[in-house]
Amino acid sequence: MYKVFINDSSISFIEKPISGEVSHLSYESKDHLVESIKSLENNSEIKHLTFGVDSLQEVWNDFTEMYEIIEAAGGIVRNGAGEILMIYRLGKWDLPKGKLEEGESVEEGAVREVIEECGISNLRVIRELPITYHTYEIGGKKILKRTYWFEMHTKFIGDLVPQIEEHIEKAQWVKPDFLDEYMGNTYASIHWLLEASRELLEH
Repeated sequence: MYKVFINDSSISFIEKPISGEVSHLSYESKDHLVESIKSLENNSEIKHLTFGVDSLQEVWNDFTEMYEIIEAAGGIVRNGAGEILMIYRLGKWDLPKGKLEEGESVEEGAVREVIEECGISNLRVIRELPITYHTYEIGGKKILKRTYWFEMHTKFIGDLVPQIEEHIEKAQWVKPDFLDEYMGNTYASIHWLLEASRELLEH
């Protein structure tokens, strides 16, 4: 399965089940896919579309051919109190992440970005988390960003230092009990990641 966030909506591609009823759209052609993407981009009332496909990789290739792919990595970081590290940038709460540099692994990139964006140290990577995909447009070019995520722990107790040059206004520890308040003002992909990882993070 692939799930891609387009603005505050999403599109999913799943293998058709052998049996049983599943609510999904049939994949007809690449032109049909293009029209579906436009409907998500231009109609805020449509929140999600799911395509059932015979060949997941073929359809995914059709989808990705329409975009320039940018690779990024980041982390859900917890401290000794179980709080989660979040940043405030461009009017939204977010998780620290950024583009990979040439030659670095996704894990190295994730750790570097967290350090740079929040002024933190002593990070320990625990495990991989789900990958997120989201689209945006810059300079007339359509971008698909693939972000690799890792759960991280730290014993860092110093002051957080937001990376101002990356438009980060705040870096803040958030208590788990208050996380839902922050998730109310975040991106759809980040909301989904935090929800998908919630059970993992509780252990």
